[in-house]
Amino acid sequence: MAVRKFKKFFEALKKVLNDERTVILTDDDLLVLVNQQLPLKYRIHENTWKNWISGGKSSVEETNYISDEEAAEFRQLLKYTRVNQKMNLGANMMDENNKNQWGSSWILERKFKDLRLKSGNEVNINPTLKIEVGDSEAAGLIEGIINGDTIDIPHEEVKDETKNIEK
Repeated sequence: MAVRKFKKFFEALKKVLNDERTVILTDDDLLVLVNQQLPLKYRIHENTWKNWISGGKSSVEETNYISDEEAAEFRQLLKYTRVNQKMNLGANMMDENNKNQWGSSWILERKFKDLRLKSGNEVNINPTLKIEVGDSEAAGLIEGIINGDTIDIPHEEVKDETKNIEK
């Protein structure tokens, strides 16, 4: 049953990956789409999927065991599909008759990390803090804070006057 389960899943994965629209899907999205194409008994769990993608060949469940050859074939299919998707998007982007060149460019940059010019999460902020102090004692306090020193600040204890108010 285990090998048969992998073969059924693998065949469904091939069919799903033949659809050019899958270029925008994440690996997790692919799993959902493939599993949806299969009867319950041939679906795999997301932990098994991640294990297969990361190079593992079996999961904790013996029923999801795959051979070294199957694991290699699985990973090769995913790698080939990604390369093929890059080529198709690149061709669309360079085709001057294609009215959706920018869409292909957008997908390429966001889907494939190696093609990103900048990370969308990078924020270049260099805050400047200007502190003016009135005397050398305050300057010493500020320098100690900046250096991460523990600083004792003299203070006067304030009595809580509300406790003495009669009701």
